[in-house]
Amino acid sequence: MDERDRVLVSDFGANALVMFDPTTEKFTDYLLHTPNGNVRQILGKLGEVWGAESGADKLVVIRT
Repeated sequence: MDERDRVLVSDFGANALVMFDPTTEKFTDYLLHTPNGNVRQILGKLGEVWGAESGADKLVVIRT
């Protein structure tokens, strides 16, 4: 969860990170541009969510 209580998850099958905002009850998809990025885990700190693209040896960050 981020500082505004939005929930973030990785969608392995869609090669994306997904954010759910409980205030608006809407989902936002952040599609990854690396083919087969395969984000399996996410972690964050205040203002940022990080995902490891295990299929591409890259990191992705979303600034919230």
